[in-house]
Amino acid sequence: MSVLLQMDSVRANGDVNGKNFHQEIEGFRKYLKVLNRADKTVQWYIHDILLFLRHLDNHYDPRNLNSIGKQELRDFLAMELARGISRKSLMRRVSGIKMFFRYLIEEGLVQDTSILTVDTPRAEKRLPKTLSQEQIKSLLTGIKGERPIDKRNLAILSFLYGTGARVSELVALNITDVDFNTGLVRLRGKGGRDRIVPAGTFVIERLKQWLDVRHDIGDAVFTSMNGRRISDRHIRNILRAALGRAALQLPLSPHGIRHSFATHMLENGADIRTVQELLGHMSLSTTQIYTHVATEKLVRSYQQYHPHA
Repeated sequence: MSVLLQMDSVRANGDVNGKNFHQEIEGFRKYLKVLNRADKTVQWYIHDILLFLRHLDNHYDPRNLNSIGKQELRDFLAMELARGISRKSLMRRVSGIKMFFRYLIEEGLVQDTSILTVDTPRAEKRLPKTLSQEQIKSLLTGIKGERPIDKRNLAILSFLYGTGARVSELVALNITDVDFNTGLVRLRGKGGRDRIVPAGTFVIERLKQWLDVRHDIGDAVFTSMNGRRISDRHIRNILRAALGRAALQLPLSPHGIRHSFATHMLENGADIRTVQELLGHMSLSTTQIYTHVATEKLVRSYQQYHPHA
């Protein structure tokens, strides 16, 4: 248990002076059960509500729950942020407290609805883990050998990096989805949305080399050595082994290859809307996270190489 969580448990113990609100909290607990919320969710929501009520008791001495509005909740959240809790925990605090007051309003126990207008904090956007262009080169050149399994593994990693495909899109790829003459590939994206992307000569050549040596010719492009369509987990294992051979001790998932594709495209001057289309993102805001990655690298290069940085 973290130090913050231990402190929270202590802070949540005890009752609010004047009125304990046991009946309201117990009613809310039953309400969550009716909604079929997970036991862990119920536990955390009650925990967060008790923390909020203790905060009110210490700072406002509320006579009843109807006297609590959005300003009291905002003050509580500000103090929680000052304590250093994570954005994820803060989001859960807001969600549970607002649901509690929504329940009270529905039951006619509270009339002031202003607390429901408090915005839920947005989740922190973590920058995706990527490989540098040199690391990608080491990853691909590290797969050597003339065995079918070597040719397949090289084709898989080349395809992920050469197209920016999701792992699920690679798994679903059929031979009829690849135009070996034009180098165009049809990917089946999220929500049944197909898109056509260029694969590049180096990808097409490695696909051909793999298809020339594999034993069972079915619909799937990538299969296990026994001829079955390859799985997500299998691809993760292939990448892990390839990272080890390239002496890249990094906790990278296959999705990190997709991140690397997008970042390297932007670093080399690609338009962000082009990258959006290649990745199959519905919203440009989803793609914009890669501009932060590219900009960070640009700043580091500037600081390293500019004589007056």
